[in-house]
Amino acid sequence: METYTWFNVIAVLFASFGSLFCGYTLSVIIATLGQPTWYSSLHLETDPTSPDYGWTNTVISCANGLFFAGGFFGALFTGLISAKLGRIRVFQIGAVIGIVGGAIQTGAISAAMYLVARVITGFAMGMIFAAVPVWTGEVAPPRLRGVMAGMHGCFVNVGYFASNWVGSFGWRFPQAVIIIWATLLLGGTLIIPESPRWLVAKGRDNEALQVLHRLHDHQDLSDAQNSFAQQELALIRQQIAADQKQLHEGGRWQIFTQKTYRKRLILACMTTVGSQNTGILVINNYNALLYQSLGLSTSHALLVGAGYNTWAMLANFLGAFISDRFGRRKLLLIGFISNVSMFVVATGLLGKYSYVPTSGWAAAALTFLFLYVFCHGTFIDPNVWVVAAEVFPSHLRADGTAISIALVTAADILWLQLAPTAASTIGWKYYLVFIALGIVHIIYFWFKLPETSGLALEDIDVLFGKEPASREQDSLDSLEGEKKIGISTAEV
Repeated sequence: METYTWFNVIAVLFASFGSLFCGYTLSVIIATLGQPTWYSSLHLETDPTSPDYGWTNTVISCANGLFFAGGFFGALFTGLISAKLGRIRVFQIGAVIGIVGGAIQTGAISAAMYLVARVITGFAMGMIFAAVPVWTGEVAPPRLRGVMAGMHGCFVNVGYFASNWVGSFGWRFPQAVIIIWATLLLGGTLIIPESPRWLVAKGRDNEALQVLHRLHDHQDLSDAQNSFAQQELALIRQQIAADQKQLHEGGRWQIFTQKTYRKRLILACMTTVGSQNTGILVINNYNALLYQSLGLSTSHALLVGAGYNTWAMLANFLGAFISDRFGRRKLLLIGFISNVSMFVVATGLLGKYSYVPTSGWAAAALTFLFLYVFCHGTFIDPNVWVVAAEVFPSHLRADGTAISIALVTAADILWLQLAPTAASTIGWKYYLVFIALGIVHIIYFWFKLPETSGLALEDIDVLFGKEPASREQDSLDSLEGEKKIGISTAEV
C-alpha cells in the first residue's frame, strides 16, 4: 500500500492541461504581434508614420489589457461557483468558454472581433488558473503536495514554451491550438475525480472514500490495510464539519472580517502578486523587444526568447521536484533573494549597455537575465500557487485562491500597460520598481511566511493560531511514514 497511485499522477497530469491552456493563451499574443499577416488580416496599419498607426497601438495594448481584465473576472467567478458546483465543473465550464474564445480568436476578421475573443479566452484562463491549484492541492497527499500542485506552474511555462515554438506558423494556427488545450482539459474531466474534500462538504462521504482509495491506496476497498484513506477521510470529515459551522456563523465575508482568515488572504495575495512584482511577466512578454534593444536581429531575438522560455520551463520542473524536500518557506526566501540579486546585476548591465552599447555588455546582461529566470522558475513559480491554495481552510479555499489570482491579473494589467510607455521614456530604470518591490516581499516573507510543506491541509490551521478540528494528523504522519514512497501498481 502506497500514499499515491498511478491514477493520482495521471489525474494531476490531465488537470495540467488547464495550466498549459493558461500559459499558452496568455503568451500566444507575443508571437502573434510579430506576424505581418495578423496586421493585414485585422486591417491594422503597420507604418508608424501613418495617422492610423495610433489605432494599431491601441489594439495591441487592448489585446493584453482586455485579456487580463477577463482573467480578473474569470478568477472571481470561480470563487463564486466552485463551492456550489464543484472543482471539476469549473474545469468543464472554463474549457467550454476557452473553446468558444479560441474559435473566435482563430477566425477573427477584424480588430474588434479579435479583442472580444481575447476577453473570452481571458475569462476562461482566469477560471481555470484559479481552479487548478485548489483541486490539485486537495487531491495530493501531504508529503507530495509540493510536486503535484507545483505542476501548475510547470505547465503554465510549458504553455509559454509551446507558444514560442508554434508562433512561427503564421498567426491563425497558433490561435487554433488554444482549442486543442481546452479540448484536452474537457476530455480529461471524464477521468479526473472530484475533490474528496468538496464531496465530504456535500455529504457524499462514500464517494470521497472511493476517490481517496483510488488516489492514495490500493483499489481493494475491503483490504484492512487501507487505513491511510480511512484516516484521511476521518480528518477531512471532522475539519469540514468545523469549517461549515464557521461558515454558517460567519458567512463568506469572514475571510475579510476574522483575523486568522485575513492573515491568510494577505499572505496568499502577497505570495501570488509577489511573483509578478519581480518583473517576470514584463520580461517574458517583451523579451523580443528587449533583446532587439541589445543589438540582436529580429530572428535572433525570437530564437533567444524561445530559448529563454525553454530554460524557464526546465527550471520550473526542477523547482517542483524539490519543493517537498526543502519546504516552501525556504525555497521562496531563497528564490526572492536570488531573483532580486540577479535582477539588480542585470538591470545594472542594461543601464551600462545604454551608455556603452558593446556586445560584451549585451552578453553579460543576457547571462544574468537567464540566471534571473532560473531563480524565479526553480524557487518561486512552482511554490507560489501551492501556498496560495493550501493556506486556506476548505470552506474558504476557492474564495481565497480566486481573490489572490484575480489580484495577479490586476497586477499584470498594471505592469504590462505601463511597460511600453516606460520603455520609451525611462528605459531600464523601469526595472528598479521591481527590485524595490522584491525587497519588500523578502522582508514580508521573512517574518510572515510559515512552513506548510508536509502538513495535511486540515492541519495548517494551527500555523495561523487556530486549532484544527482533529489531531488525526499524527496518525496520518505515522501511517505515511511507515510506507515506502512509490507508485502503486493499482489499475487506473
